[in-house]
Amino acid sequence: MCRDCPIKITNILYLMKEKQQFSNNFSYLYTIINIPSLNEVSMDDRIMESSSSSCHKHSSTSVEHPKAIIHIDIDCFYAQVEMLRNPELRSQPVGIQQKNIVVTSNYEARKYGIKKCMAVTDAIKICPNLKLVNGEDLHNYRAASNNIFAALQHWKCPVEKLGMDENFIDVTNLVEERIKSVKDDKITFVGHIYEESITECLCGCHLRLKIASQMAKEMRKKLFDELGFTTSAGIAHNKLLAKLICPLHKPNDQTTIFPEHGASFMSTLQSVRSIPSIGSKTTEALISQNIITVSDLQKVSVDLLKKHFSSDMAVRLKNLSIGEDNTPVKQTGKPQSIGLEDSFKTVSVKSEVEERFSALLQRLLVLVREDGRIPVSLRVTLRKKDVKRLSSHRESRQCQVSPSIFTINHGAPTVTEAGQQKLMTLIMRLFNKLIDLSKPFHLTLVGLAFTKFQERMTGRGSIVNYLMNDISVQSVLNITNDCDTSASSMDYSAASPSSSTTTDLSDGEVEPSPKKPKKVNWIAKRRCLSKEEVASPSKLKVGELRLNSRELEKVSELRLNSRDRSLTPRASPAKDNLSDTDTMKDGSEGGNCDECPSYVDKEVFNALPDEMQQELKAMWKNPSNSELPRSSPRIMNKAKSNTILKYFVPHK
Repeated sequence: MCRDCPIKITNILYLMKEKQQFSNNFSYLYTIINIPSLNEVSMDDRIMESSSSSCHKHSSTSVEHPKAIIHIDIDCFYAQVEMLRNPELRSQPVGIQQKNIVVTSNYEARKYGIKKCMAVTDAIKICPNLKLVNGEDLHNYRAASNNIFAALQHWKCPVEKLGMDENFIDVTNLVEERIKSVKDDKITFVGHIYEESITECLCGCHLRLKIASQMAKEMRKKLFDELGFTTSAGIAHNKLLAKLICPLHKPNDQTTIFPEHGASFMSTLQSVRSIPSIGSKTTEALISQNIITVSDLQKVSVDLLKKHFSSDMAVRLKNLSIGEDNTPVKQTGKPQSIGLEDSFKTVSVKSEVEERFSALLQRLLVLVREDGRIPVSLRVTLRKKDVKRLSSHRESRQCQVSPSIFTINHGAPTVTEAGQQKLMTLIMRLFNKLIDLSKPFHLTLVGLAFTKFQERMTGRGSIVNYLMNDISVQSVLNITNDCDTSASSMDYSAASPSSSTTTDLSDGEVEPSPKKPKKVNWIAKRRCLSKEEVASPSKLKVGELRLNSRELEKVSELRLNSRDRSLTPRASPAKDNLSDTDTMKDGSEGGNCDECPSYVDKEVFNALPDEMQQELKAMWKNPSNSELPRSSPRIMNKAKSNTILKYFVPHK
């Protein structure tokens, strides 16, 4: 019996007292484990005291563990993808080769001693019948990873990807729903349990983890039935333990660990580097303090850790060492960047670098097409071999990319040959900024990535129908009097997934900075809909209007002529425009341009809405009120009436 860890015993005694299974020996039992009598201290206070004085191995039992996390790992992922593509490989030892390294292998090859990142020559020596498959092209692996992720979305709970072959699933809400509909006595564990518990935690986490183990089995079965992948799973109350317990019974199996066994399991890890959140630099800092195993980290005090790390980091390291992790499962969205790299022994010629960039670009454009978003930034990465530093180091440069380089074809962004040439020009321009070509250079890696994407929404109500070319205002399409929309270079349905959209490939390779658009005089042709059908201007479809350059010139000329006439003093207005003004009767309505002034284009005037025609006629009747002289600043500052004419023929 552990005198230093009385939490379990306290819980047992409390439950036994509740059930009145014993009474006389109750105080004596508390005495021998150094816990105050039930009559002296309340149960809540007693449990809190026990929690504060207990060892860290059982500290997790004093708190609630509401979450249920599943970690699913695809067994020998790359090898499984190749075996699914070629079933003949299933019974043979298979290794996935990238350059001169065997990056992974199937379990048949591992029986011979094939390990990850083993040299190809060494692998063939120990396994002469090893079947090597070139795995440098990651396209098939990415596609398989996306299919697995999509299948896990079936449960409608947060799914977080970790690399290509691992996923965290937070099934807490699903577990709570299932608890309400299933009886406790019918719930059993599925798979292995790290260590059996004598008593259950008061927070009910054991029941939740039982149900989570059943859900893990369902998920693994779905992945095998639909996609053919065998998987391993870890079930725990947090991400850390779920991931670390997952490989315990690989392959094609699952393991569950209880919260109270988290610290004891963590103490079995032989290196602090085994903890996912601890990187190489942190490991080096810990080793310098003679903290090598996780057990060493458990024994060291937080105060000592604070001398070498920040306060928050020291507390986090301590919590991780005992299996405590409150990191949430974050739903994975689309990646922030899409990139590829090509490594080699050395490249010292610009032409060869350009060839490698061109090959990377071709493969990268395929990934962009599958992603569906339009990149707006390009990054180039180089790894230089520096003799002075005796090591390689990376350098990167990036620039903006004009979205007009990409066109939408069947709902996916594509790039024409001219667009590819522009991208290569950008790439080599960034390369020239990173490398001084006047001096010798040696590269061991080139990388290319698209970063910062913009979503291009499609459909009749999307903004893309109005703002297509570099976020500039789209040309307004034409409405004919018979309501037939004419086909133009920017059709309203051009951005739909089923059609092909061609955007203007401007000369500028770099996205221009946004500028204020110039004022444009707009003219709307006669509406083909009746007044009852159009309740407000917002219901008019911009895609059914068009800005005509000739009409624009006519309207501009009409405005200027009207202004000139209103500003020019006339000796005899009756002589000049007597027929123009006198013939306009009060009862005249739009549609009849016989009453218009001589300088007005009748075709343009007839195309205007009735309200505009009446306002123009009123302006011609009283030209002194239509335009104010620009020589009087005070008059210009006066508020102008808000008329419909203001929106179609704005004053300059």
